Amino acid sequence: MMLRNLCICLILVLAFASLNGCAQGPVTWRRLTLNQTISTEDVIFIVPGKTDISAVVERLGAPNEILASHDEIVTRYYFTDGKYFKANYGWGFRFVIPFFAPDLDLGGGGIGRDVFQVTYDNHWLVRDHAFAFHSRSSEFMAWPFRD
Repeated sequence: MMLRNLCICLILVLAFASLNGCAQGPVTWRRLTLNQTISTEDVIFIVPGKTDISAVVERLGAPNEILASHDEIVTRYYFTDGKYFKANYGWGFRFVIPFFAPDLDLGGGGIGRDVFQVTYDNHWLVRDHAFAFHSRSSEFMAWPFRD
């Protein structure tokens, strides 16, 4: 009886291990985000000439980079967004030809780094703030060739 249960468990483990290749479907979407994204709603409280650095740090957290020049201080907040799309057009062949299933992958994507920059005067009051977005580097693309 013990040997029979052991054989059944071994067969189940091998069956589930062999299904690992079937776990991923023909279409894959992946997204990766590093750091907390900052939107325009998050920075609406900033008023140039009135908001100081302590209020900005309290709401947005510590900046990733601080640069100083002779008459101004610049802080930068980085956040990264990456997206990837892949379609495997040979996925269905694994049911027709179980021993040889070709991978016919077509996919694309990218990673882009966005920056929110705040400029301060000598008294640590906000002088200006702006976003710098990457251009089309982290969008889903079903067709990898650009027009």
